[in-house]
Amino acid sequence: MQIRTRLTVQFSLLVSGILLITFLAIYFFSYYNVNEDFYDRLRSKAKSQAELLLIVPQVNTEVLKALDETNRDLIYDENTFIFDEKNRLIYSNPTNPHSKSIHVSNYWLDEIRKAGQIRYTDGEYKVVGLYYKYPYNKAVVLLGAKDLYGQANLSNLSTLLTVLFFIVTIIVALVGWIFSKRALRPISKVMNAVERILPQKLDTRLDVPNQKDEIGRLTTTFNNLLDRIETAFQMQKIFVANVSHELKNPLTKIRSQLEVSMLKERNTADYQLTIRSVLEDIQELAQLSNTLLELAKVSEDQKDLLTEIIRVDDLLLDCRMGLAQANPSYNIQLNFEELPEDDTWLELTGNTTLLKTAFLNLMDNACKFSDNHTVNVDLKTSARRLTLSFSDNGKGIPKEDQSLVFQPFYRSDNTANIKGYGIGLSLVERIVKLHNGNVAIYSNEPKGTTFVVTLSML
Repeated sequence: MQIRTRLTVQFSLLVSGILLITFLAIYFFSYYNVNEDFYDRLRSKAKSQAELLLIVPQVNTEVLKALDETNRDLIYDENTFIFDEKNRLIYSNPTNPHSKSIHVSNYWLDEIRKAGQIRYTDGEYKVVGLYYKYPYNKAVVLLGAKDLYGQANLSNLSTLLTVLFFIVTIIVALVGWIFSKRALRPISKVMNAVERILPQKLDTRLDVPNQKDEIGRLTTTFNNLLDRIETAFQMQKIFVANVSHELKNPLTKIRSQLEVSMLKERNTADYQLTIRSVLEDIQELAQLSNTLLELAKVSEDQKDLLTEIIRVDDLLLDCRMGLAQANPSYNIQLNFEELPEDDTWLELTGNTTLLKTAFLNLMDNACKFSDNHTVNVDLKTSARRLTLSFSDNGKGIPKEDQSLVFQPFYRSDNTANIKGYGIGLSLVERIVKLHNGNVAIYSNEPKGTTFVVTLSML
């Protein structure tokens, strides 16, 4: 169901429900007032008839009947009965008591004497019973009649309210349909504008007519999403361009050397020199390919790789040993002075190979960019997290470059003379995030740089 249809249905049901409750309340109070008014008329007439018959000596039953016939306050199909204390009928209207339409019994007469006044319904008749006590007379008066006028008014009111309910419901549905169309028109404009944005026009942004309403906030959200998409596309283009460049250099060198070797015959030493140079370029290509594969394999949704219980201090010792063997000139200082008494604070669930790759990259970078090829590694622990700091004493990273160092293939100007591809830190960030951690950079030129890795124990 479309939003426009849903809004129309919901709006119509809401208004119709309120209207139905209102009309029911009107009918209920009208019904109550009509009944109360009719019973008041019956009670007033019963009282006046009893007073005329029992108090005024000049009025007898014949005179009372004559007065009833001349009374303008006629009540349809009126039945009046007056009984004395022995339940003898002393007055009736109609004259023939056997033609009465309401039922009279000693039970009701006794109930009237007990209560003093009662009212009840007898078929289509509404009946009022009164007990009068005068100094010399006591009597029970029963007066019943049909409220045809009131019932006709209630019937007309019911018909009118029913017709009005359906008419207003139809009008509300039509108005709701038009209103929902107008309300959703800005959303349709946003949808049409978004559909016109192609990959070749990612710099296009939506107009925000009013930033304070929901449509404006939705449009702003779309624009922010487009900003992120454009950034992602630009990063992808930069990544492809950098990969192409990094692959092109060794391939060009290999081709050039082989073409030169093919120009004329050379001695064995020259061929061996060319082969060794080509092997170095091939090894460089293989290293680049392996790094790219590692970068592609690591993503935040691969939690199934985290199955090992790793002791971080032992892993750092292994990393130092392996890096020192590969690069004897590196000086790796491990600071374990604040180790906890509880060894479990040094353990976390993760992947040994991935964490070792991250630590080796951080150590290797720090040693490469330090003047004396030294890195200081500090380990601090608590019950909930591990914090590792990798510090060097190099030239530092400019502030404008610090937000970009985790992008693949990004290298700042002051590292151009140092061999590398610019992939290591991007790989480190992905590995750390996979282990529910984060990595931060602190650098002040020219005092060196510190990378702080925080790993959660949860």
